[in-house]
Amino acid sequence: MHRRIELFEIRLYQVMTAAILSWLSNSLSVVLIVVGIFYAYAKYKLNYWKRRGVPSPPTHFIFGNFKDAVFFKTSPPQIMAKIQEQAGEDTPFVGFHIFHRPCLIVKDPDLIKTILIKDFEAFPNRHFAKHAKRDIPGSQNLFSMNNPKWKYVRSKITPTLTSVKLKKMVPLMIETAREMLKYIDSHPADSHSRKAMKMRDTSSKYTTDIISSLAFGIQTNSFLHPEPEFRTRGRKLFDITLRRTLSLFVMFFFSELCDMLRTSMLDESEQFFRDIFWASVHAREESGKHRGDLIDSLIQLKNAEQVSDFEFSGDHLLAQSAIFFVAGHETSSLTMSFTLFELAKNPEIQKRARQDVRYQLKKHGVTQEAFQEMKYLNQVISETLRMYPPAPIIDRVAERDYKIPGSDLVIEKGTPVYVPLLGLHYNPKYHPEPWKFDPDRFSDERKKSLVPMTYMPFGEGPRYCVGQRIGQLQSLIGLGMILSEYEISLNPDIDTVVSPKSIFLAPSNDINLILKKDTPNVSN
Repeated sequence: MHRRIELFEIRLYQVMTAAILSWLSNSLSVVLIVVGIFYAYAKYKLNYWKRRGVPSPPTHFIFGNFKDAVFFKTSPPQIMAKIQEQAGEDTPFVGFHIFHRPCLIVKDPDLIKTILIKDFEAFPNRHFAKHAKRDIPGSQNLFSMNNPKWKYVRSKITPTLTSVKLKKMVPLMIETAREMLKYIDSHPADSHSRKAMKMRDTSSKYTTDIISSLAFGIQTNSFLHPEPEFRTRGRKLFDITLRRTLSLFVMFFFSELCDMLRTSMLDESEQFFRDIFWASVHAREESGKHRGDLIDSLIQLKNAEQVSDFEFSGDHLLAQSAIFFVAGHETSSLTMSFTLFELAKNPEIQKRARQDVRYQLKKHGVTQEAFQEMKYLNQVISETLRMYPPAPIIDRVAERDYKIPGSDLVIEKGTPVYVPLLGLHYNPKYHPEPWKFDPDRFSDERKKSLVPMTYMPFGEGPRYCVGQRIGQLQSLIGLGMILSEYEISLNPDIDTVVSPKSIFLAPSNDINLILKKDTPNVSN
C-alpha cells in the first residue's frame, strides 16, 4: 500500500514538473516573441529619420536619444544642444528621438527664420501642454494655447504691457528693490563685513513681489519671515523634485499623457492660486479702482462681449494671469542670479558695471531714465541671456505636412520641431569664444555683425515673449540696485552647478555668493 502511494506521488511530481516546464517553455516563447516584436517595432520607429535621409545620432532602443535625461544625468536642453553641435556645420537640420517619437532640430539660421517667421502659419503652435484638456491654466494660457485662439488672446493682452503702462510699474520695482536691499542688509556678516547669500532665492523673492502685483493684483511681501504662503507656493512650482520634474517633462514632451497622469502647471497649488486670483478680481470690481495692470485688463475682457471660440471666464481668465506669474518671475530671477554669478567670476567686468550703475544713478537719481541709460549693465544682462537663456528651447509643431525649402524632406504633420538656444548661443561661428563672458559682444558696434536668428533669449516671430520688456526692466532695476551698494564675489565653499534635472537652465543648489557692502548708498 505504501509502495503504491509512493509511486503515485512520484508520478504526480513528474506530471507537475512536466507541466511547469511546459508552461515555462511556452511563457518563455511568448516573452521572446513579445521582446522580438518590440525590438523590431523599436528598430523600425528609430529608423524614421534614416529612411528619410536625415542625419540623426545613434539611439537607445527604449529611450531614443533621451536616456541621460530620463536618468537625470543631462538636462533636455543640453542633450539637444549636443546633438545640434555633433551634427556638423553644414547640416541645416538633424533628426532625433524622445523615446520613439521622432523630432527635428533646426539649426540653420535661415531655416529657423523661415519656420518661426516666414512660414509661421505652418508652425503656429507649441508642443507644450498642447493636449492637456483637463489643465485649463496650463493649456489655455498665452504661452501654450493654439492658434487662432492664441492670436485673439494676444491681441487683447498685449495692450497691458505698453510703454506707458510699464512706466507706471517702475516705482513698484524700485520700492521692491529697496526692500531687497533691506533684506540683504539684515543678514549677518562675518568679521570682514561679508554676507553669504543665496542669490537665486533672493532674486526670486524680488521678482515674485513684482509679478504677483502685476498678475494677481496683490502685495506679497516675500522678504518677510516666515515667507508668505503665496511666495512658498510659488517657489514650489520650480523646486527640482522628482515629481515636479517628471510632471514638467510630460507637459513639454508628451502632452497627450497630461490628462491621464493628471499633470498641472500649477500643481497642487492650483486651487490656492485660483482663490487668490478671484478674490483680487472681485475686490477690484467692488472698489472700482484701476491700477492699469493685468488684472484691470482681464476684468475688462471678462465684462466685454465674448467671441464664440474663446471666452474670458473661469479658468480661461485665470490662465492668463498664472502664466505671467509662472514664467515672469522665474525667468527674471534666474537672469539676475546668473548675472551676479558671472560678475563675481569676472571682477573687472563687475567693476565696470558698477561704475556704469553709480554714474547713471548719480546723474539721474533712482529713476527709470537712470536704469535705461546703464548701457554697459544692459550689455552684461544680454551676455548672461546668451550663456544662460532661462527658457533654452523654442518648440513648434508642424500643423500640416511641410516641405523644407531647398530640400526633399517633408516634415510630417504633428512632428515636434525644436530650436535649442544653447546650440546657437554657444556656436563659435556666430559667437567667438562662446564660453567667455564678454558683454562687449553687445556693444553698439559689435551688435551690427550679429547674425540674425542666432541670439533669441525671448524667442522670435509672432510668438516671441510678450513679457520681454517687463522681464528686462525688473532684472535691470534689481541688479542695478544691488550693484550700487554691494561688491560681489564667489563663495569658495559652495560650487554652482547647472541642474541636470531641470527643463529650464537652473542651478542645482541655488547660486551662493558673497556680498560686501560698498558705499555710497543710493537706495534712498
